[in-house]
Amino acid sequence: MENKKPKNNVEIKVERPQNKHLKPCKKGETHNPYGRPFGQKNYATLYREALIKLAKANKKTPDELELEILSKGILNARSGDYRFYKDLLDRLYGTAISRAELTGKDGKDLMPDQKKLIADSIEDYLKTKK
Repeated sequence: MENKKPKNNVEIKVERPQNKHLKPCKKGETHNPYGRPFGQKNYATLYREALIKLAKANKKTPDELELEILSKGILNARSGDYRFYKDLLDRLYGTAISRAELTGKDGKDLMPDQKKLIADSIEDYLKTKK
């Protein structure tokens, strides 16, 4: 069984001026060898530390304070303002996975192959120029 390439196999490369200074990594090389700096805290840790400090200042436990904050967020969400609540949940627990249906009722792709469309349009353009 041999692999056949499509009739209109056209590679289109777009050069962007803002990316001229970037250089691709060589095999086995990384541009961030040490990763995230040691001791840098993530959002959940910073959030929890802030809750502890605020709770001490207001003579409450961190859990009581968090319950008040979430209650306020839920009240805002019930009145139509989901920004705070959504942002907090997304930062602490990650965004929900969104699934999109990419096929039609017949099971075929909704969007035909873009490379083929571009190649066909280039071919048609070149034919009209002759």
